[in-house]
Amino acid sequence: MEIISVSRRTDIPAFYAEWFRGRFRAGCVRWRNPYGGKPQEVSLRPEDVRGYVFWSRNYGPFLSVLDEISRTGVPFYCHYTLTGLPGALEPRVPPWTRGVEVARTLADTFGPDRLVWRYDPIVLSSATQADFHRRRFGEMARHLAGATRRCIMSFTVFYRKVLRNAEDLRAEKGIRLLDPNVDERRALAAELSEMAHAEGIALEACCSDDLLSTAGGGKIGKARCVDAARLLALGGRAEEVRESVPSRPTREECGCSASRDIGAYDTCPHGCVYCYANSSPALALTHFRTLRAGNPQRVELVPREEQGAQRAAGHSS
Repeated sequence: MEIISVSRRTDIPAFYAEWFRGRFRAGCVRWRNPYGGKPQEVSLRPEDVRGYVFWSRNYGPFLSVLDEISRTGVPFYCHYTLTGLPGALEPRVPPWTRGVEVARTLADTFGPDRLVWRYDPIVLSSATQADFHRRRFGEMARHLAGATRRCIMSFTVFYRKVLRNAEDLRAEKGIRLLDPNVDERRALAAELSEMAHAEGIALEACCSDDLLSTAGGGKIGKARCVDAARLLALGGRAEEVRESVPSRPTREECGCSASRDIGAYDTCPHGCVYCYANSSPALALTHFRTLRAGNPQRVELVPREEQGAQRAAGHSS
């Protein structure tokens, strides 16, 4: 049995909901390791899946799919990224107020333990300095109070592909991304922690052990974005030994359990400048249009151009 991640590499709930519904009903999906691996077939039959961890910026198109999964008894929870940044930084993301409405619907339908709010990444820029995040985070925390018990945060990681996109942003919009030092990050994280805990939300840091502390209004815990223990508890199987699912970090300071991610890079058209999963927003949008031009029930979520594009970009992170 495996935990299936859907998906760190693209936004399947927002853009490929019908594709996933088709694969879920068929009981299998083709998956390709993005680092040159051969295609594999992964079972999605309920008896083969320990649980699902979903990732999205818009669950509106996916709520009925979650209802189907819920009826099988397979546990799941949903990472919902809501940051409310200006359109120059995330041009095709729905307004955060609409996202909050969908998040509350998700929590009302499936329970607040199924919803994990991600204020991730915290993008400090010439247009979004610390005061912006204090205001926006506090406002969002108030609107999400009672709908979730967890918020995961991190700061922008300047991978090479992010640096390329940041340079384009500076040239086109005059907005500069900023790289705060550790003291600046700790100070802001402590303030956000106070705001979150005031609304009954625990703040956790993803791959950022230097932010873990008891400063502020409450402890900033270590995030385990794919957490076998939480997933098993949701499925009423908390008695299973946690060690039955090994830890498998995806990068330094990651606390995640082992999972199989079925997504493909360069296929999310949200266009976020800071995204690690796209070589460029334009390439991702081209792939999305190509995929959606076909039958979403039959298309494989691995564009033909993917491997060549990743080699050309060095597929570095």
